[in-house]
Amino acid sequence: MAPTEKSILFHYPPSIYSHRPPVMPRPDLASIGVGYRKIPIMAIGKDVYCDSRLIISKLDALHPNSNLTPRTAAELGVQKLFENYSVDGGVFGNAVKLMPYWTDATLLRNKIFLDDRQKLMGGRRMTKETMDAVRPEGLQQIRQTFNLLETTFLADGRDWILGSKEPTVADIDAVWPFEWMIMDRNMNECLPEAHISDKIYPKVFAWVRRFMSVVEEKKSARPKPTTFNGAAMANLTLSATSATDDIGFINDDPLDITPGEELEVYPSDYGQMGKTAGQLVGLSTTEVVIRNAKGLNVHFPRWNFTIKRVSQASVVQIPIGSSKSIPKMRLIYHPFSPYTRKVFALVHELSLAKHITLQKVVVCPVPIEGWSDNNNDVSIYNPMAKIPCLVPDDVPDGIFDSNIICEYLENLASVSRKKDARYWQLHTLHACADGIMDAAVLITYEVRIRKERGLFFEEWMEGQKQKILRGLDRLETAAKAGVLPQPGPGPASADEVAVAVATAMTSKMAYLDIDWEDGRPALGSWMKKWEQRKSFLNTPPLKDWVVDADTMIGSKI
Repeated sequence: MAPTEKSILFHYPPSIYSHRPPVMPRPDLASIGVGYRKIPIMAIGKDVYCDSRLIISKLDALHPNSNLTPRTAAELGVQKLFENYSVDGGVFGNAVKLMPYWTDATLLRNKIFLDDRQKLMGGRRMTKETMDAVRPEGLQQIRQTFNLLETTFLADGRDWILGSKEPTVADIDAVWPFEWMIMDRNMNECLPEAHISDKIYPKVFAWVRRFMSVVEEKKSARPKPTTFNGAAMANLTLSATSATDDIGFINDDPLDITPGEELEVYPSDYGQMGKTAGQLVGLSTTEVVIRNAKGLNVHFPRWNFTIKRVSQASVVQIPIGSSKSIPKMRLIYHPFSPYTRKVFALVHELSLAKHITLQKVVVCPVPIEGWSDNNNDVSIYNPMAKIPCLVPDDVPDGIFDSNIICEYLENLASVSRKKDARYWQLHTLHACADGIMDAAVLITYEVRIRKERGLFFEEWMEGQKQKILRGLDRLETAAKAGVLPQPGPGPASADEVAVAVATAMTSKMAYLDIDWEDGRPALGSWMKKWEQRKSFLNTPPLKDWVVDADTMIGSKI
């Protein structure tokens, strides 16, 4: 099905690959969460396609049975060979060696371009000396490519590579480096006439000029494309509503990667500094799709692209028999407390439950019978008499504050997370979730304690409720943008647990009068998956918690 949004092509005029469809649009790409550093890139709705070969393939698929499409499987094979020969076969790489550093129009006199290329190529800079050194080798290689076309595909005088009446994708895949060398003003003087000229290779030169004549004819018959600035592009792309391009998922891939895993994808040749990270959402033999932190599906070809897990030990569960000693721990809790639920759910996520015993208590910031019965007991470990408290054997004076306890538990489980932009986005959502819990607890005290004593402050309570609603809206935005990772087979982070607990809590407190699902479909979809997790099911807020083989230590309520 054709997408409802029009294509957006990211390019800069001197880009040779963009000719196949002087400052590179790096900040614009960063604004939509794409780290890939090559051009062109194409966006259709929330799908972003990287690499000119994949872009051409997608455009061809969107317009089947056009004159551009090869007619037979054999012709398709020829097209695919040219697709890879031009890039991976060394044609482009050797054409770059011929860039004329001595002319006024050359890109090699543009400092911004040179700085960008230096970053792209991992620190190697294109200087007069380096270009001089590689030029002879590049020239002899490029002369072979001209000779190949002149004496084989074009030898019989045909107009187009496949002998068709009009150019096909095979011509597009074959012609672009030759067009760059022959017709681009930035490459003027790159081909020495003594070795490569229209007299020596008349068929190749005529083919290139014929192709560009057709291109100009087609361009003149079409409306001029609309040009967007970076902000307008980002708004259009990030707000797109059409269905994304689902390529499916193969289950027998040699990389043994699974849906939802956090991956980095980047070119295997040069440009390895431009890595794009995201969750795996699609995989075929020839294509990989990851959903980035902005909620966009970023597509890459698999040929000559590297796919790696973001962190081979992002969340590591302690194996049985591990040499790392896990201390016995006592969790002082109450199931009504969302903060203790956050901690105990994380315990389950990290497979640490067998090391925990539970002590149920009731605490309250004011001395009220039935509410604050265990304040003195808890204050031994937390002078604020608040829960949760964790009392491990190796920290016998206790650890309090749910965030500090979560940090301790993740350290105990050898959790290591890369602290990139995605980490800070997700970690900030943890603070948002805690804010929702804080406001809900304050409302509880207002309704259940102060109101009974004639101290009810309705406006203040409404202010707390607005905090909760704004927080839930922020979580919806994060779920829609893909900042919230989809629950996968591995352990979740404390940040994800906090969001799930805070969201679920609002539906269990009738006096809040909040329907968190109303108008929040992305968060609802995310929560439906979370509600099936063992950590979630094992921490019900209205029942006492249990741990198999635990010796329960109970206090009266």
